[in-house]
Amino acid sequence: MSDDYYEVLGVSKDASKDEIKRAYKKKAKKFHPDRNPERADWAREKFKEISEAYEILADDEKRRQYDRYGKEGVQDQYFGRNGFTWSDFSHRNDVEDIFSEFFGGGGYNDIFSDLFGRRTSRRSSRRRRKGNDLRISLEVDLKDVKDGTEKTIRIHRKERCDVCGGKGSKSGKTTTCSQCNGTGEARQVQRNGFQQIIRVTTCPSCSGTGESISDPCPNCDGEGIVDTVEKLNVRVPPGAEQGSRLRVPGKGDVGKRGAPAGDLYIDLRVRPHENLVRKGADLYTEVNIPMTKAVLGGKIRVPTLEGKIDMKIPAGTQPGQKFKLAGKGLPRRTGGYGDLIVLTRVKIPEDLTSRQKELMDEFSEEENKSKKGGWFSRK
Repeated sequence: MSDDYYEVLGVSKDASKDEIKRAYKKKAKKFHPDRNPERADWAREKFKEISEAYEILADDEKRRQYDRYGKEGVQDQYFGRNGFTWSDFSHRNDVEDIFSEFFGGGGYNDIFSDLFGRRTSRRSSRRRRKGNDLRISLEVDLKDVKDGTEKTIRIHRKERCDVCGGKGSKSGKTTTCSQCNGTGEARQVQRNGFQQIIRVTTCPSCSGTGESISDPCPNCDGEGIVDTVEKLNVRVPPGAEQGSRLRVPGKGDVGKRGAPAGDLYIDLRVRPHENLVRKGADLYTEVNIPMTKAVLGGKIRVPTLEGKIDMKIPAGTQPGQKFKLAGKGLPRRTGGYGDLIVLTRVKIPEDLTSRQKELMDEFSEEENKSKKGGWFSRK
């Protein structure tokens, strides 16, 4: 597969969401195995490729991360160690629309079971609705992202009922849903001229489980889920940026009646530092120095993420002059660390004592006598 998702879908990098969806529709139609009976395996792989690309580019946040970090930067965050699978695909409504239009909506589950090599029986093809994804914000300090850190968070989520084991039934027994006959699907048939359109949705009676309960669990009212508060240890990666999103698989809400849990997404918010400003991997700071030290040189105290350190400045340091402390910044994506850039501000005294004025007058006279034209006369 190409490393360029835009190339996979055949769109430009500034393509709109509508253009991306149209491109996906076109290719989904092209690579359906029924249209490629002699190359079905190839078609499945091509469909998987375009679905992976669409999963990233159709989502604003995932697309932003991809544009910044590339394919490797999103695969680890959004897909498992085995790479993209159909369970990672979060745009099923788009797909239902596509195949209702192209193939009359029939055999929706069979289409994707076939495409991803997972043919199942009618009973086992029911779609248990995955639990909701959760999204929270986590504030960290600039120092936290220097080398990475671990944070403990508390989240409110829905967890499987431990009384009924998530089945929703007091006895643990269920019956086949009479409304969908155990398929977990509700189908609506419409006709558009000579074309028959079948729209497939989740059965509202059983929430897609295909099962009905006659004796609801009293602890969860037959839902199979209960509210809980959970503590999680989350690793903030080195160099994380403002707005970076972390994904914790399976730590969203658990689905009803044994359905799998959604994922937890954590948006990082990096607190502003009192003395340091971040620009990429580099840090910037301003330091006021006395006029005499600027003229004579010496050591000044400079703030860093590890605390203040001494930095030597040469004699004749000019206002606005920049100095670089190599490796005192944040981690670079390409390896190593950025730098700390120190901008000097020369502090001119406002109130001089009589003795200080005398010394300045003497200094001025000496400058005027200088063959080089004087320090204050330099341009």
